[in-house]
Amino acid sequence: MWNRIVVTDQNRGVYGALVHDHLRKRRLLFHEKLGWDIPRSAHIEQDQYDRAETVYILVERGGLVEGYARLLPTLARVSYGSVEFSYMMRDATLGLLPGIPPSILGARPAPQAEGVWEISRVEAAGRGALQALFLTIAEYMEQVEAVELLAFTRKNFGAIVRSIGFDAAEIGAHVDYGGRPYCAISMTWGGAPETAPVAEDLPMRMAG
Repeated sequence: MWNRIVVTDQNRGVYGALVHDHLRKRRLLFHEKLGWDIPRSAHIEQDQYDRAETVYILVERGGLVEGYARLLPTLARVSYGSVEFSYMMRDATLGLLPGIPPSILGARPAPQAEGVWEISRVEAAGRGALQALFLTIAEYMEQVEAVELLAFTRKNFGAIVRSIGFDAAEIGAHVDYGGRPYCAISMTWGGAPETAPVAEDLPMRMAG
């Protein structure tokens, strides 16, 4: 069985080793395998959206992270010098992130609202870990009274999360990112995702 962990700025010190393991795996996936030119050190991947307001959802077994996701409220903001960043998708629409088209949300303005969060940097080692990950995400979103999750991700991501009980709809056109088709999606949930145990299969890699 997996341990399902919600890491906030209040308990990050307790789970420092697992947070570091997930940052290391992010570097392996997003930089080394997918070839993204993103901020990283020799061992981990970390950017301006990893900060105090960030919440990490981790699925761990045997001391190793087998699933992870990064959550950020759309009201979050931080300044680096004269530049203010909020969350990844909004910053892309403002032209602050070269490589991500500003049109990813189509005609929809990038929201900044209490009940809307962004999810990014998602990976799971198999379907079982994926279910555990999104069960934890749904529970946490209900705890903070969120009603919608936004993601800029590979276009098959919506079908994957629908298969475990989330509602997902594309918002905006498909765009090329890193040589792969990506799109923005909106996710909602009517309750906890499916929790029945399933056999593990190939890794579920959902970039964003």
